[in-house]
Amino acid sequence: MNDAQKSLPRKFLSFILNIGADPRDSEYIRLIKRIWYVAAVISLPTSLYRAVSEYLIGEAFGAAGFLFSFFLFLVVLVDGARFPGHFERNSFYVLLYFLLAPVLLTFAAGGVWRSQGVILIGLLGPLFALLFPRRRRAFYLFGAYAALVLIVGVFWPFPFERSSAPLGLNPFQFWSGFLILLGFIFGGMYFFVVQREKAYVLLGLEKEKTEALLRRIEADLKEAAEIQKRLLPAGTPRFEDFDIAGANIPCYEVGGDYYDFVPIDADRLGIVIADVSGKGMSAALLMASLRAALLAEVHPGFDIAGMAGRLNDFVHRSTDSKSFITFFFGALDRRTGEFRYVNAGHNPPFVVRRSGELSALDTSGFALGMFPGVGFDPGSVRLDAGDTAVLFTDGIPEARNGEGEEYSEERFRELVRARRGLASAGLCRAVLEDAHAFAATGQPCDDITLVIIKR
Repeated sequence: MNDAQKSLPRKFLSFILNIGADPRDSEYIRLIKRIWYVAAVISLPTSLYRAVSEYLIGEAFGAAGFLFSFFLFLVVLVDGARFPGHFERNSFYVLLYFLLAPVLLTFAAGGVWRSQGVILIGLLGPLFALLFPRRRRAFYLFGAYAALVLIVGVFWPFPFERSSAPLGLNPFQFWSGFLILLGFIFGGMYFFVVQREKAYVLLGLEKEKTEALLRRIEADLKEAAEIQKRLLPAGTPRFEDFDIAGANIPCYEVGGDYYDFVPIDADRLGIVIADVSGKGMSAALLMASLRAALLAEVHPGFDIAGMAGRLNDFVHRSTDSKSFITFFFGALDRRTGEFRYVNAGHNPPFVVRRSGELSALDTSGFALGMFPGVGFDPGSVRLDAGDTAVLFTDGIPEARNGEGEEYSEERFRELVRARRGLASAGLCRAVLEDAHAFAATGQPCDDITLVIIKR
């Protein structure tokens, strides 16, 4: 069987399930329509088969009844497909037919006992009517059904009916008890339908509340992302003899990575990169707090080690024991090329010399907020002409592809070494594009931040 032949049953099923589809329908009405029209489609061959069977055994009246059922369902399907708004009207006619047809068959057979209780099928009319929004019709149909049962079973004796009935049967007692039983069945069904409708209404209200809450959260996240974007550098800093560029890509709408360029004086520029533990809104709030505290600490006469110690205590006081921030701050002097830094548990940045030689800037203390009162030992490196310093967060080396393989620091460093002749912005773009291409088949796992400094 080729693909075209395989798709034919699917197309037919899709056509049946979409008979009478109306964009204005609620989800519940659409479900009822599907049940109704699928049942009508199944009833077509069934009714035609019964009509032929009744005719072959000489039951002309029964054959005519089933043939009428066939055409009734056919008309309902065609009219429903052309005019979706006729659904409730057509369904009421069919339910009324369900109610009346068993009574006519009972009459034609000569009584309830001779018809083998076919009148019980009439209960389908009021029971099906409970599924529709206008349930008052269900009560009307049940009242009509109860009246017809009493008329046929008690007040309208048929010829030969007495000889077919069980001995000792009191018709009135039997049929009144029978109707009480049906009343309990109908009432029980009505109770469950009403409870289901109430649950459906409550579910709809909860759905609306949830959707409204999600829209509000989305709006808040969008606003938070815009605010966080404004907290990051708007562009590259102008710093004589140096080419500097940076980029930040959050994993979600907002992230916990941070980088910035903070002027210290006319000859020195502070460069910071940090990674808050966790992701999302909580990490973004802690990042914003760190930025505010950092800007208050950096001034022409600041001490880099003392600044790191005070930031550590601030983060420790402001968060629980599970939260911390890896932090790297370097003060770059344009006159000498000295890059004096403190590394609080952050991924060691590295320097690629003009010759291609590579060296890492070691860690000088714990991540911020892990322990109170800890000290930090500053380090220093000199950047000469053609040298490149690379600051980054772990989102780059820990990026994973669909097979779970890491991008790795080795690949990252080799790419920077190979492309070290590019300008900072071009090198930054090359790294991000390569990491994105590597992890394109995997799930985003962390925020990505990168700063390139070239002399």
